[in-house]
Amino acid sequence: MKKFITGIFLLGALVLVSVLAVFYMANGKTDSYYTRFTTGPQHSLILGTSGAAQGLQPVIFDSILYKNKEHHFFNYSFSLYDSPFGPAYYESIKRKLDPAVKDGIFVIVVNPWSLSGNIEHPNDSTGFQENQGFMGKTKWVNLDPNIPYLVDSYGEPYINIIRKWKSATDMYLHKDGWLQIDVSMDSASVEKRLATKVEDYRKNFLPVYKFSSVRLDYLYKTISFLQEHGKVFLVHMPLRQVMFDIEYELMPDFDDKMNALVEKTKAEYLDFRKMENPYQYVDGNHLYKTSGQEVSATVARWIASKK
Repeated sequence: MKKFITGIFLLGALVLVSVLAVFYMANGKTDSYYTRFTTGPQHSLILGTSGAAQGLQPVIFDSILYKNKEHHFFNYSFSLYDSPFGPAYYESIKRKLDPAVKDGIFVIVVNPWSLSGNIEHPNDSTGFQENQGFMGKTKWVNLDPNIPYLVDSYGEPYINIIRKWKSATDMYLHKDGWLQIDVSMDSASVEKRLATKVEDYRKNFLPVYKFSSVRLDYLYKTISFLQEHGKVFLVHMPLRQVMFDIEYELMPDFDDKMNALVEKTKAEYLDFRKMENPYQYVDGNHLYKTSGQEVSATVARWIASKK
């Protein structure tokens, strides 16, 4: 019996050590979110959904706004499902920001989708979808390895961490939070992805999304909180025109709401709909990495002109 118990104990210890070893292998290829929860508290943040995650590159912001390398930008943007404005994202932002910061720079990407919710209950914050996902579950956002995230929120078999560890992938999440996507950019591939995106938004998003005053209130709360730690800059990212048109269908008075918010908070606002649009897109609403560099530089130089 003693040998049996000892054997069970050793087997359990071996399994535990093996799982921990796999957890230590988790990196920027593990998924589109994990690495953002493995760095320490941050000084300056880029916030928003997937358009910001893929489109705004902290290294470009650093090169223009933090040439002395004393501080750095960090992209803490996720996805439409996970980081629309609301209580879960608000609390996560508070956890990620270094509380001692007083001179930070905060770029918040805004669009109608991140201010909308389920059409039946758009203002029921207890029912927001992100509450049940990793944004609501992950209370420790500065751990490496982040075992709570991997246990509670990693959605694949752990063997995939090993498989992706050194494999070639079309996605890589950098330590500064920028999500790099490498896909074929020939015109046929791009147009096919655009057509798929437009169909998806018209069939699966427009019919079930509606403006949420609660989400707008949380955007205001987020701005107000961050203004205690530095300056806030709002950005409406460039899109393919058809995606701008779909945004308008969702929220025709988006401009009015943003103008009122800017007046109320005194935050600066840059709207790319009112600018030239020479950029390349992976689909309709995600900039290709080279265009992301250009847009990042444009936003950073605009911020520099306002400081």
